Amino acid sequence: MEQYDGRPETVVGELLPLPGGPRTMVFQKDLDRAAIGEERYQLALALRQLAQRLGISLTRYAARVTWDRSSLSRFFSGHAVPPADFVDQLIADGDRALGAELAPAVCSLVRGLHRAALQVASPKGARLQGLRDELADAERQNGMLQQETRLLRDMVIAAKQQIEDRDAKIRAVETSATADRITHRAELAQRSESFETLREERDQLRAVLEKLRGELADTESRAAEAERRCVELENRLEAAEEGAGDESDGRLLRADAAPTAAASAPYRGDDEDLGEVIAEIQRRDVLGRRIVTAVTRAMDQVVDAARTGRVRLDQLPAVELASLTAIVANHLQHALNLPDGPSSGLLVAGRQVRFRFALAPAWTVAPDESDGLFLLVEVNEAAGWWRIGVVRATPRNLAGPSEIHWLHHRVELGPNVLGSMTAEERRSISAAGLPKDQLGRLFRMVQLRPIDRRTVQAIARTESIGSRVHDAAERLAAEGIIVLTPFNERFHEITAALGFPVPPRGSRHFLAARLVRLRPDHGSVPSLELTGERWCVARPEDAVEALPPGRHPR
Repeated sequence: MEQYDGRPETVVGELLPLPGGPRTMVFQKDLDRAAIGEERYQLALALRQLAQRLGISLTRYAARVTWDRSSLSRFFSGHAVPPADFVDQLIADGDRALGAELAPAVCSLVRGLHRAALQVASPKGARLQGLRDELADAERQNGMLQQETRLLRDMVIAAKQQIEDRDAKIRAVETSATADRITHRAELAQRSESFETLREERDQLRAVLEKLRGELADTESRAAEAERRCVELENRLEAAEEGAGDESDGRLLRADAAPTAAASAPYRGDDEDLGEVIAEIQRRDVLGRRIVTAVTRAMDQVVDAARTGRVRLDQLPAVELASLTAIVANHLQHALNLPDGPSSGLLVAGRQVRFRFALAPAWTVAPDESDGLFLLVEVNEAAGWWRIGVVRATPRNLAGPSEIHWLHHRVELGPNVLGSMTAEERRSISAAGLPKDQLGRLFRMVQLRPIDRRTVQAIARTESIGSRVHDAAERLAAEGIIVLTPFNERFHEITAALGFPVPPRGSRHFLAARLVRLRPDHGSVPSLELTGERWCVARPEDAVEALPPGRHPR
């Protein structure tokens, strides 16, 4: 469905419900064929038609999936090409909503439109997706061959058993005929006929067995070749993903020095357009908090710890990492209330500003983007910070270290407990079993320092972590372990009482500590009152004491 002059135009076809069926999805952005190009336009049309099968609004669909409403809007308007997983999920969601599967030919058509749009938007991403498609096809073929192999093996075993059964019966007939030859001469003719029938059946079964063995050998050979093909494609895909960041379709903007300050000085250059863009961004975000929140939420959305168990951006495959650029741009546009801009960036102070995201201080600039304005984000997970700045891709900036005006020169990423653990520590937590047991082990292992929400979500495998943390805390109370959560209104009070650094308001960190009753030999240490007694952080040599029943704060 497209909108013209504010009036929705609905086209009924195989992808759409019939009139009188589920409600249609209304899109806020028109399709601008000239601005987004023919490939993205055709893909956006197909995605809009697929969305009509859902029978719900865009806002409700955004609540169901991991993509926010702004990202969905850009997908359906052609301003961004979604990952292949999104297209497959949209088809599957529509199938469930209507109770009928989309025709395979239509699914192939939509996927073909997606690959064509991806080829135009990101040639590297298209090559990677092509390898993924080949690997998926090879995996499907391998799976069918493995299933056929198992079936043939079962048939060979069954044929062998039937032959053995016929041989046993033949031997029984031969033995019986020899023993009863004199006394039962009248039955000999009948026994002879039965004997011949059994031999014929056995011989037929042997012929079937040989045929099955031949088919099995052929299928096993094809299955082995399919497995080799899968391994080859998997290795090629891994190599392509590892090298994706090293290839370049254009020149690079580079930043040399690591950030040393939290914010930059005011812009003093003579580039009027660059100055207007910087001033407009700063006007829309005087304190800088909107930008920080937007970038942080975008990274959390893509990492998706609750669903995937990931905690770091470097765990993302190349295609998902590439999509982070569009997602961060969407969040920034929404946070700064910027108008809709070109498909490749933002519109700031009436100027087109292209957006780039990287995990290293280098950002690709296509040949036709020279002299353009760029908003750049770099995330350095190893050092624990990220930064955002604005620059013009002048020949001088492309030739050497770029003169980037940093809006935020250093923003701390915050703790990442799971990401900083050793492999052995992570295995120890996973071995605990259920998510609530894994959380318990986490709070036993990591004490007296903040535990980030992303780590807790990755272990709990849910965004609704409150109840699971509560269950773990209830059980840990018997060991004297208190678990402080950002949901507790006394969080800051208890943190200060126990002498821990008080996190800023709005912090989403957790904290665990083992407590014991305060005794004279503890000396003058920070303590907390529970049920009329003073409790302090336990020393390693202190015996375990359970927290007061029903009074341990959460």
